[in-house]
Amino acid sequence: MKPPTRYLDAIATKRMWVLRLSLLIGGVLIALFMLGDLQLVPEALTSLYVQNRALLQLPLIALVLLLTFHRRFPEFAQPIFFVGILGLTYINYAFIGLAWTREGFSFPYEGTLLYAFFGYFVLGMTFRYAVAVMILSTAGFLLLMVKYPVYGQYTFMNVGFVAGSLFIGVFARYRLDSILAQLSRSNEKLTGLSNQDALTGLLNRRAFQNESERIFDLTRRSDQLLAVFMMDLDHFKQFNDRHGHQAGDEAIKWHADLMRKVFQRKADTLGRYGGEEFIAVVFTQSAEDAAAHARRIIGEWRDKSQTIGDQSSAEPVGCSIGICHGNARNFASVNDMIRIADEALYCAKEKGRGRFVIAGDDQPKDQWEIVTVP
Repeated sequence: MKPPTRYLDAIATKRMWVLRLSLLIGGVLIALFMLGDLQLVPEALTSLYVQNRALLQLPLIALVLLLTFHRRFPEFAQPIFFVGILGLTYINYAFIGLAWTREGFSFPYEGTLLYAFFGYFVLGMTFRYAVAVMILSTAGFLLLMVKYPVYGQYTFMNVGFVAGSLFIGVFARYRLDSILAQLSRSNEKLTGLSNQDALTGLLNRRAFQNESERIFDLTRRSDQLLAVFMMDLDHFKQFNDRHGHQAGDEAIKWHADLMRKVFQRKADTLGRYGGEEFIAVVFTQSAEDAAAHARRIIGEWRDKSQTIGDQSSAEPVGCSIGICHGNARNFASVNDMIRIADEALYCAKEKGRGRFVIAGDDQPKDQWEIVTVP
């Protein structure tokens, strides 16, 4: 069962604001680094440095920040992050080259690593884009060092340090992605287990309630017909006493499989309501459509009772069904439909079991259709 759309939208909105705050903090950090760097940069390079940071790097971050407000940003976030991080890196390389050629000043290269790690771990770049940043950043730094021996005898040692650090960052991104993917799979499995009935694999009562409410709301908006089936296995306790609990469990699982065979549409919501009681909420074309499903279920149970050593019993196991059918707009809630279906099931039991009762929109009980399956 998927989480409600509103819940997912709220999470996405929160993450987007966290991302925007991260980009804003990144811009502030660059501004703070400027204050420190200006203490190191020769006076002759001050103007060039300020232009490099204030007219190139900070506007690039501001552009990415503005793009996050575009409605389609999530579709293109990764390539935008890639271009942004690589752009910051090469802008930094440009200043390193200019500082060396104009003043023979060896400007620190550590910004290369900070930009990459910010992309890897703060912006959440995927492994593929992280590898691309590593390769292109390393290649750019290598070409810069080949052309200009900025760091003297330590030039190529620094190339190795940059390449190694970026590789470690990419490998850490890969490990983190693997751990997160494993955690996501585990959470999905746990969510499935918490929503499923252990014996049948159908939705448990709590999960069914949540999903049926979603289906009911959807049906009210689309003006479709809806049917709620309440099903109960007849004489199940006696069957369980005669054949044992294992046979009883097999009967319950068989009924769950029968429900999946009868209600095959993806929108059909099936659950175990408790014990030997089951429930289904399905879209229907008409009351006759719902009746056909009920006939099939009861008929297959009658055939089944003859193959499980129960045919000799005066009270063979079978199935009774109560159905609430109609336009969802005519009901206050899905619980209203469930309550009526439960009353119809009680009526079917009271009239002799092995039958179904259909309760329609605003229909008094004395007009409910009671159908005995031959």
